[in-house]
Amino acid sequence: INCGCWVKNVALRGEGAGLLRDIPHFEKIVRSTVNATRLPVTVKTRLGWDDQSIVIVDVAKMVEQTGAKALTIHCRTRTQGYKGDADWMWLEKVKKAVSIPIIGNGDIESPQDVKRMLETGCDGVMIGRGAIMNPWIFQQAKHFLKTGDLLASPSAQERIEVCLEHLKLAYQYKDVKGGIIPFRKYYAGYLHGLPNAAKVRSELMALIDHQEIVNLLSEYAQSLENQTLMV
Repeated sequence: INCGCWVKNVALRGEGAGLLRDIPHFEKIVRSTVNATRLPVTVKTRLGWDDQSIVIVDVAKMVEQTGAKALTIHCRTRTQGYKGDADWMWLEKVKKAVSIPIIGNGDIESPQDVKRMLETGCDGVMIGRGAIMNPWIFQQAKHFLKTGDLLASPSAQERIEVCLEHLKLAYQYKDVKGGIIPFRKYYAGYLHGLPNAAKVRSELMALIDHQEIVNLLSEYAQSLENQTLMV
């Protein structure tokens, strides 16, 4: 159950993170869901509405008492949105208050961040926006936790190949409106740091035809390979 969405048209209607201002209603929703299914129910929320009303410890106890099986905590308040720093200190406090698994979320941008968050005592890490800029972060984090070593960054060719595969699946399942247009936010991550990436991104943002996008990315990949061969 996502009780962490902070955007105005959700939270100001008492939904998402807005439930943090009405804990009895929050509890009713979770308990009703738990009682209505045999499937394990989990909850995701934020620390509180603002810095003056951080209620996450009480919310965690409530979530556990309703029978939910785990709680994910985005370590910001609703008022913060995505601004400021996530306060991971609360993960340790919540872990001491409940026995259900606690999953941390917020400001995970590298394998080292994953390790540091786990050191708070939480049971798992949820990676959100960090995966947009670096889709390989999951593989990198698992390798780092297992070996202590950092994987080499993916090559330009690998990045573009995965981008094309991702785009194909998005288009296949969601077509233009639901697939290609929302996909634009991923170009920044796939092309970050590559030569002439800003120009290519600008051109990609103007395209909605799947084949035209494929052609542009393929030509870009070929140009990068040619540059490498020349060097």
